[in-house]
Amino acid sequence: MLNPIDKKPVTLAEAHEILAKRQKDGELGYEQKLAFEHASKFKKLSAEKAKAMLQELEGVGLSKPTAVKVVDILPISKDQLKQVLIIEKRPMEESQIEEIMKIVEKYRGK
Repeated sequence: MLNPIDKKPVTLAEAHEILAKRQKDGELGYEQKLAFEHASKFKKLSAEKAKAMLQELEGVGLSKPTAVKVVDILPISKDQLKQVLIIEKRPMEESQIEEIMKIVEKYRGK
């Protein structure tokens, strides 16, 4: 079990799933309600699909924080993806960018 002060990045879909479970167990606090509403509005995939996509993105060499952002945003173009990849602080080959876009398109439904 994670220590309450330990942090790990999760996708909006995973956050939504966690907060939905907590809501069933009892009332959410003010901040949790706001986070739940935000996740409900802006998540683009189910938690299962988000986890699967996250694994694929980490498999092509993205760090977890960057992969989480890609899953949450689901960039629609290479230019938009490149803006997210700035987080990596290392150059990305064009072939890597194309591979990441293929994964994004697969989960976005194109």
